Amino acid sequence: MSFITQNPGLVGLTLAALLALILALWHFHRRHQATRHDRHITKVIDSLGAPSLHKVVLPDGIDGLAFIDYLLLTPKGIVVLSLEHREGLLFGGSRVDQWTQVINGRTQKFANPLYTHPHQRQAVEWNTEDITTHGWVVFSNAGQFQKGIPEGCCMIDELPAKIAPLLDASAEVPKPLREAWAHLQDLSVASQAELGPQRH
Repeated sequence: MSFITQNPGLVGLTLAALLALILALWHFHRRHQATRHDRHITKVIDSLGAPSLHKVVLPDGIDGLAFIDYLLLTPKGIVVLSLEHREGLLFGGSRVDQWTQVINGRTQKFANPLYTHPHQRQAVEWNTEDITTHGWVVFSNAGQFQKGIPEGCCMIDELPAKIAPLLDASAEVPKPLREAWAHLQDLSVASQAELGPQRH
């Protein structure tokens, strides 16, 4: 005890080191959890068997850009997916501006993701002469909606059932859709090149 009392600087250094270790472990845990959910999202989307484009950037027709997490090509149109990774208990509604997440008793607000999703779908339609689009805001398994998930959203594990009616393995993708898909791919590459290293 007398040694500790005589060396207050050592106590401070020890506490600082412990705090740094705790923060590092917490940060590692959070990153590991996010990476695990990202891998699960990729696995589910790949399992659908539909051609996909990831991190797409398109002109939006109003002198701006639309950033899209995933596009999927199906025989019945192009699917636009907006991904959300939100932890904790989630609360939201289609006409509610601010949604809520509760993590360890602490409440945080985030903007209604359904408000930006139509802009993404419109960008696809504007660049493809009104090709049919479908879409959902897709949440990872990090969070859970306590009062029902809003219309237009789904959890990642629900996506295969949502998209199943659009995926007919025996149906051929129509030529206009294939051409639109190739055009979107080229546009995204060009748009990302213009953005340079600061990509979505």
